Amino acid sequence: MALNVLGMVPGPGLLFGLMLASAIVGGYTARLVHVPRVVGFLVAGVALRAALQAFLGASENPAADHALEAASGTLRPIKDLALGLILFTIGGVFERRQLRAIGARVLRIGTVEVGLVAFFVFVGCAVFVVIARSAHGYVENLILALLLGVAAIATAPAATLFVLQEYEAKGPITNTVLGVTGLNNVVCIVVFHSVFLILASFGVIQTTGSLAEHLWLALALTTVGSIALGVLAGTVLSIIHAKLPIAETLLVFFALFIILGAVEPWMWQHVGLSYSFLLTALAMGAVFSNVAIDSQKLEATLRTVGTPIFAGFFVMAGYGLHIGDLRQRGWPGGVYILCRCLGKAMGCRIGVRWARGPERADDRLGPALLCQAAVVIGLASFVERYWQSELASQFATVVLGSVVVFEFVGPLLLKRCVVQAGEVKAITLLRRGTVTTEGASIVRLTLQSLLRLFGVHDRAVVSDRDRLRVEHIMRTNVQFILASDPFDEVLHAMERSTYNHFPVVHEDGTFAGVIHFSDVRDVLYDPALTELITAYDLADPDSAVVPTDMTATELLDVFTNQNVGVLPVVDKTAGKDIVGMVEQRDLLRALHRPLDGR
Repeated sequence: MALNVLGMVPGPGLLFGLMLASAIVGGYTARLVHVPRVVGFLVAGVALRAALQAFLGASENPAADHALEAASGTLRPIKDLALGLILFTIGGVFERRQLRAIGARVLRIGTVEVGLVAFFVFVGCAVFVVIARSAHGYVENLILALLLGVAAIATAPAATLFVLQEYEAKGPITNTVLGVTGLNNVVCIVVFHSVFLILASFGVIQTTGSLAEHLWLALALTTVGSIALGVLAGTVLSIIHAKLPIAETLLVFFALFIILGAVEPWMWQHVGLSYSFLLTALAMGAVFSNVAIDSQKLEATLRTVGTPIFAGFFVMAGYGLHIGDLRQRGWPGGVYILCRCLGKAMGCRIGVRWARGPERADDRLGPALLCQAAVVIGLASFVERYWQSELASQFATVVLGSVVVFEFVGPLLLKRCVVQAGEVKAITLLRRGTVTTEGASIVRLTLQSLLRLFGVHDRAVVSDRDRLRVEHIMRTNVQFILASDPFDEVLHAMERSTYNHFPVVHEDGTFAGVIHFSDVRDVLYDPALTELITAYDLADPDSAVVPTDMTATELLDVFTNQNVGVLPVVDKTAGKDIVGMVEQRDLLRALHRPLDGR
């Protein structure tokens, strides 16, 4: 009977198909309850695993549960591809222009946050070991606490990036979250492997196999070697991207990441040494964003074609979550979770104040960085493989059990951070609140298209446009330039902004004008003027502004007449007080998708 049950375990194709179907259900459910889709995908993965376990009677037949685990292992190439795409995208944060704008700020915030997270988790876990009077020696317990402290630094790039893209978040806090996430993972991977292998070289950590014989080579491969491999791969991909059409570039891109992801465990199995795939992908994205010609063309394509891959990846993550570890982790896991949360919150608060920005970030940034999964799962596998101690399994139990908590709570807090910061458009939240399932809406949409073909416009469409207003499309977290700012401050603000037009306000917040990028170029070539002029001298007081209650149709006319890509928004009740910015591309995107989400 057991053999028949094992024979009913889904194969790779059927299992991945079930995962994608579960992703659809989980995604729509998440929209109904107003949570990020990544949470819906994770829950769908957990539910799918539970349903298959019940179907196969895994509670009475442990072999069936092992077979389900093994079946998901056959999907590793898809998981590697998704992780590669995500880390590659995160690496784009280290693009030169982006680094000039937020590099110093991210470095200061990240330095304090990394230090406090590692310190709090190490101290908390070490104190717990002393109080609990662990059966193991103090040295081994301190090593466990140290490794947990370093592992706590990592922030899950997958969940973080997916939530930000889902809500189309844009602004200084969003950029800071991405920058600190990339920095966290680089520091965590490099420091963790360095600490582990250096301690092993001094005999403090007992290791086995070829790793014990080639510790310094292993250290070089997992740190500098991984970065060098990413630099080489990113350079090659940049050349291919310039020479081949986008479709062929995608083939090379996908093949490259699947090969890099597959070679890593193959080297571990046959050589006993390997590089860090995650660090390689991150370095590859950083190089590509700086070297490639028109790198945004590939990145925009990846956002589209990567959707089913990302959805399947998060369902796989939920499918593989160690829910049972929540019961097993006990007090060590609770101490780890509490200290990591405390370190993230306090580290970001102090770091934001030291870096003097971004605004609205000091109390929100820490909770937005709680997501934790892929990197620490890889570290847990590394520790279990190479640390000859019973504490290796305890490290994995604490980390994997905590991932269950952080993967569900982290996305919710990240969403809350960017929404409260004003970096998510109201229309994005409004659309997510309505899921249209009636068949009549499909018929209506088809008839509207047919009417437009014959030049007849449906009044319902006009009604949708009339309901859509500037306040639904604008972003409220805008960096203003004070009228009294000298020219150097104006240039600094331009470097940090993603816009080509910059609103200038008086000390009381009222509108003073707009500085256009073209207005600054002439001053740059006359050094004598830079010491004399202020932002007020450069601002055009006659630049158009739009009120929050202006309709989408009227806004489109303003954009057409003004020939600009972004406009300041003023409060209809406060006259000339600037409350946000609205972009033409956001308006055009909104007009293509009516307010009710159909």
